[in-house]
Amino acid sequence: MALNRSPQNPITDEDIATYERDGCVVLRGVCNAEWIERLMPVAKRLVIDKEDFGLLPSYPGRYMARTIPEFRELAFESPLAEAACRVMGSREAHFFFDEIFAKAPRSPEKTIWHTDRMGWPVSGKMVPSLWMPLTRITHANSLECIAGTHRQDVRYWLFSPNARKMIKPADRVPHVDCEPWRKDPQYRFLTWEMEPGDLLIVHPWTLHYSGGNPEDFWRIAVSVRIFGDDIRWDPRPDCVNLAGISFDEMIPGERPGGPLCPLVWSAEGHREGDSQFPRGFATRWARARKDDVNEYDVFEKSLAAARAGAKSG
Repeated sequence: MALNRSPQNPITDEDIATYERDGCVVLRGVCNAEWIERLMPVAKRLVIDKEDFGLLPSYPGRYMARTIPEFRELAFESPLAEAACRVMGSREAHFFFDEIFAKAPRSPEKTIWHTDRMGWPVSGKMVPSLWMPLTRITHANSLECIAGTHRQDVRYWLFSPNARKMIKPADRVPHVDCEPWRKDPQYRFLTWEMEPGDLLIVHPWTLHYSGGNPEDFWRIAVSVRIFGDDIRWDPRPDCVNLAGISFDEMIPGERPGGPLCPLVWSAEGHREGDSQFPRGFATRWARARKDDVNEYDVFEKSLAAARAGAKSG
C-alpha cells in the first residue's frame, strides 16, 4: 500500500461542526499505516536514542523537515494540511513548521495549560496544531483540551523564550490554572483514545494541556503547523522566533508565503513543493553546547525552580 496523499475518510459536516463548537476535533485514520511505518523508526532514533539529525540545539524537536527526509515528506505530501483546511473552511494551506512531542513511560512531565495564539507572529485564527500520534494514545496520556475556550478572546502572556526575557505588558494576562475548573460543570475537559494515524486538530485559541505519561510505553506524536486563508503577518517581540525568517521579513498585514512558507495544499489542486524550501539552517553551532541551549530543558528547569520556590515559601 502506498502513502495516502488525501485523508482516508471524508471530512464530515459533523467534524466541521465539532471543531466550530469545541475548538478541537479528532479525525480518525487520516494517515494510513504506511506513514506510521515510515515515520516511527526515525522518531524513535530522534527522541529515544537521541540521535543527532542536525536539528537546532535550541529546539531539538522542531523543524525536522529541514533535515529528515521522512518528516519533509510528511510536511509536503501528507493529507494533514488538506484535512485541516476542510475542517476550518480554508482553501489554502501554507507550511509553518513541524515539531515532535514525546513522553517516556511513567513520565511525570507536564506542560501547563496554555493557548498557542500569542506565540505565533500572525493575526487570524487559521493556524491550528495538527497533532498526530505515532503511538497509541489513551485517556490517561492524551493531550487535553477545554471545549469552547477558543471563543474566549484572551491575549495570554506566553512562556516563549522571548517573553521570558521581557516585562509583561499591562494588557496581557498570565496563563490561567485551569485545574479548579474541573469542578465547574460549565467546562468540558476533553481527552481521547487515539490510534497512530488519527489526527487531533486544535484551534490556536483553545486552552490545552499535556499531563504526564502514566502508561508503560512511550507516547510520541508529531505536530505540523500550517497557515490558512485568514492568516497575516503580525510580529510582536514576545512571539516565538521562526528559523530563517526575521521579524523584518514578516511584513504586517501580508500573507505568509515564499520559500519558507510554501503552499502545501489548495482546493484547486496547486502545491509549490519543497524545491526551494531550505535544507538545514543558516547558522552553525558548537556541538558541545547542545545541552545548555536547549530551550525545552531551560524552560523545564525554570518551572522546576519556580515550583521549588513556591513550596519552600
